[in-house]
Amino acid sequence: MKKTLISAIAIFSIAALQAQTVKVSLPNFAGKEYTYALTQGDTKDTIARGKLNASGTVILTLPASQKGYKGFAQLLIDKSVGIDFIIKNENFAVNFTDAQPTIENMKFTGSPENDFLKGSLNQKKILEKIALVKSGLEVYDKEDALYTAFTKEKIQLNLDFAAEHAVVKNSPLYAARVREMAGFLMGIGSSPDMTQEELLKEFRPFIKDKLDIDALYTSNLWSPVIINWFNMQQYAIKDDTVLLEDTKAILSRIKSNKVYTAFADKIVGLLAKAVKDDMVGALGQYVSQSGRAEKPGNNLLSAMNNLNSGAIAPVLKTATSKKTITNKTLLFFYESGCNSCENEIHQLIGNYSIVQEKGYEVISVAADLSTNAGQDHDHKFPWKEQLCDFKGFKGENFINYGVIGTPTFFVIDANGKITGRYATLIEAGIL
Repeated sequence: MKKTLISAIAIFSIAALQAQTVKVSLPNFAGKEYTYALTQGDTKDTIARGKLNASGTVILTLPASQKGYKGFAQLLIDKSVGIDFIIKNENFAVNFTDAQPTIENMKFTGSPENDFLKGSLNQKKILEKIALVKSGLEVYDKEDALYTAFTKEKIQLNLDFAAEHAVVKNSPLYAARVREMAGFLMGIGSSPDMTQEELLKEFRPFIKDKLDIDALYTSNLWSPVIINWFNMQQYAIKDDTVLLEDTKAILSRIKSNKVYTAFADKIVGLLAKAVKDDMVGALGQYVSQSGRAEKPGNNLLSAMNNLNSGAIAPVLKTATSKKTITNKTLLFFYESGCNSCENEIHQLIGNYSIVQEKGYEVISVAADLSTNAGQDHDHKFPWKEQLCDFKGFKGENFINYGVIGTPTFFVIDANGKITGRYATLIEAGIL
């Protein structure tokens, strides 16, 4: 029994030694409560809570369930002061002696990753100097001695910038990938003098073919980078075909199904917000066929269920039963208070007699979450079927019909087949 106990202690000790630890010293926060969390997309996964000891020190241990984690961790002190650092198979120490921790006063011991991340401060200084030199060149005439001095300084700074860029590009560290992500967000290319057109030509293939989306997921830049890329596509490239193909190319490179799902869900949400319903359907179909969606959220699930023309209209859930559509129907999804929805509601009410004359039954499905959501709006619908399960866009009908944005109309023929999906009543072609 004694031998068994000793063996167990030995095994536990070895495991403890192998567990990744971070020793944090914050003398100014002695006795304060903390939470320790890992970054996962837009969320922070809390893995530990406690209090700093009397000297302001705590040793943070990565749980066995998170073994191999590569990304950012956050130590939140007293629910107000957040300290972010990289976790990647390193046992290291971090020390702050100032009252307010910043990246400038962080001191790491035994962490090449975090030291490399701090190296971004050097690039920042170079860019600040370049900006000052450019201002000097604009002020002085070419004949002035200072103009010559500024010119020489600019040449040297450009060389310094190129050297720094090469170090980041060639580094295998996770921190280097984060610095590349940050560079994209700040519009910093391979040269400090690049035009917007040159940056666009450089950034598009970088995001499409090179950016490690799995690494992005555990950085603190998940949403900012994706939104910035989407806006670049929407307002600079302005080609939906390119946007869809680039999205598919990015998805094909993602290793983790969890990250694959999160990225697809993010893009579907942005497409819906941009009222690109056709692209929502196309991307949803692509993701569905990939078989890689892992516990998709409601937006992505709806997109994956997106119905094309010719599809049989799904059965509708009513307050008491189910309704199968077997006659000509105009199915209207809306949300009370949505400006576009209110416009379409008034259009539909005003033209209801025409819709009836064309032989269509009108069924409305609301995304409202409460019975009084439409009380400030004149919703006196003349049609009988008015459905609402008060689950919003998470409702069964919204998910089954792939609706993630309103207003949305479906035109269904007498055989119960969908003949079209539209954003407005006019587009539906019934009037």
